[in-house]
Amino acid sequence: MNSARLPAQAARLFPRLWAIVVGIALLGLLARIGLWEAYAGSGRGPGLLAKALWHGVRYDLVAGGVGALLVAVIVAPLWLGGRRQAAARLSQWLGIALLLGFVLASLCEHYYYGFYKNRFDPIVFGLFDDDTSAVLATVWDEYPVLPGLAALALTALALSWLLPRAAAWLAHHWPYFPRVRARQAMIAVQIVLLLLLARGSVGTFPLVRRDVTVSQDPFVNALALNAPLTLYRAARLRAREVDIGTDADAGLRKLGFADLASAARAAGLPSGDPPRVEAALFAQAPGQRRTLAQSPHVVLALLESFGADLLTGDGPGNDLLGRLRGELPTGYVFNRFYAGQNGTHPELENLLLGSPITPLTHARNATLRFDTSAALPFQRAGYRTVFLYGGGADWRNIGVAFAHQGFDRVYDARNIRQRFPQATGTEWGLYDEYLFAFASQLLAEADARGERLFLFVLTTTNHPPYELDVAHRALPLDPGALGSRAETDREELHRTLATYQYQADQFGAFLQQLRNSPLGQRTLLAAAGDHNLRTHFRYSLPAEQPDVDRVFAWMRVPPAFAPPGQPDRNAFASHADLVPTLVSLALPGERYFASGRNLWEPVADGGQALAQFDRLYTREAVLFPLRAPRAHGWRGGDRIEAIGQAPTPQQRQQARQAAAWTALRDWHIRRAVIRSRTG
Repeated sequence: MNSARLPAQAARLFPRLWAIVVGIALLGLLARIGLWEAYAGSGRGPGLLAKALWHGVRYDLVAGGVGALLVAVIVAPLWLGGRRQAAARLSQWLGIALLLGFVLASLCEHYYYGFYKNRFDPIVFGLFDDDTSAVLATVWDEYPVLPGLAALALTALALSWLLPRAAAWLAHHWPYFPRVRARQAMIAVQIVLLLLLARGSVGTFPLVRRDVTVSQDPFVNALALNAPLTLYRAARLRAREVDIGTDADAGLRKLGFADLASAARAAGLPSGDPPRVEAALFAQAPGQRRTLAQSPHVVLALLESFGADLLTGDGPGNDLLGRLRGELPTGYVFNRFYAGQNGTHPELENLLLGSPITPLTHARNATLRFDTSAALPFQRAGYRTVFLYGGGADWRNIGVAFAHQGFDRVYDARNIRQRFPQATGTEWGLYDEYLFAFASQLLAEADARGERLFLFVLTTTNHPPYELDVAHRALPLDPGALGSRAETDREELHRTLATYQYQADQFGAFLQQLRNSPLGQRTLLAAAGDHNLRTHFRYSLPAEQPDVDRVFAWMRVPPAFAPPGQPDRNAFASHADLVPTLVSLALPGERYFASGRNLWEPVADGGQALAQFDRLYTREAVLFPLRAPRAHGWRGGDRIEAIGQAPTPQQRQQARQAAAWTALRDWHIRRAVIRSRTG
């Protein structure tokens, strides 16, 4: 082939590549408008949307540049080898596939945001660790799969018509230089431009490696990235979390600390010496040790999707509590209790292992034993320790992982069915009544043998697709009681309320039976929702972020084990406080991982609660993001200011100290994993 023709042929390839860039930019614009219309709420003006679109196009150009370069690399050998028709067809279909992939990712993220109230994050990859059939059944039931596939097919047809014509129009108007050197220069300039677009910047860090801060409004910041880039960031973060690597200080630096010593100083510790730091991460429950016979049974229940904001609609015509209502006065409801994580499995690792790293008990880490485990203080004290789950123990490999964390036995749906052959359930697990009946039997059997039981219970019924095909008490339900911000699908709302009500009623029946038996006076109970219910309200974020993070939390302590005074039920608290409280009440003198505080201890500042290791709830404001916080002051009720202000020195210090303790716990757990591989 005449070498002079190569630049001419290559030059005609570029209009097709730029058509891909333009297509991705336009699709990114539409995806952001869709997110804005669905989730921005009524308090944001068009100026903020314009800012999100203006800054977002930069990230769309990054995605477009990467996509165009990928197509160029694939088709260039064909094009330059003289097979121009084949190369043209291939570039056309690759371009359509890229644009269609962009559309699919954007649609999936649109609904993902509606469920998790977040753009793609590492939780999205955790879905692949779930029961595949259960996930597919939930998606099929909860989301417009068939209309979505039809829309995707129509989009594919539209793209197959538009993209070739757009490329042809660009090719017709593209500058063509008769001189070879001019064409070569034009090709070189376009290659450099595509490389710069893919990098996102000139002379600085690539755009995708920077923090996205284009506004004081977190929602506007969240809109800046597009779905492929949020998925890319989530994948990178997931890889760092799953493969902890060999650097124990990685979590320290992520939260802004140069080394262990600087984090220790920020936490208020006198020394950054590793053994002293590790010792400071543990505490000893005050008081004299009891004999096992003097100790209580302890039950810790994690209730699926038992968010607290739904209870604002509870009332005579919309009874969301059932038998739980009569049990609440026998204990303490914590009114400002916030979920530590945004998913069941991340919350398990936070609650039972005190881990900021998730997933932690994954792959080769599943057989490691962490000294931070909630079960270990009870096991050391002579308790029988049991993990009880209404689903299958192969979910996220919890049967293997938690059998190595000080739990003597992990029971799941198969064990429950052996005792209750009539038990039925959903794709995610058996109905809660059978789970709690099994729990009651475990307590009675342990007590009869003279044992003391530490029992962790994880429910499953109140989970999408919200099925309740089992006989249950007929209690009134009224979706209209949720008010104007409720989702509009009344049938779906009714099913959601029904499983929420059923879980509460069955938990209340368990508590009622226990209270009316001799076991009630020697059983200490704590329960909390794992995360928000997700699909019942349309939230204006971040103003209503507290409603998204707040969950039901309750504790009952028999008089023989109750300390003087009462806990502050209006102080801020979180999952991190449950195990320290239970150990302090049940096991005086025992050592435990100090992930939080004892809720019976008075707090002069109203307490603190850390949600997702990023939002710090305090009496004056919610501070986030944790590394460089803005202060979102309270506006009354459970709403906060959408636009954060610069934190006061005291608030900055609060956030810095919370970040330091999180970083130190991260360092301790990361170090344990690294030691296990080299020891």
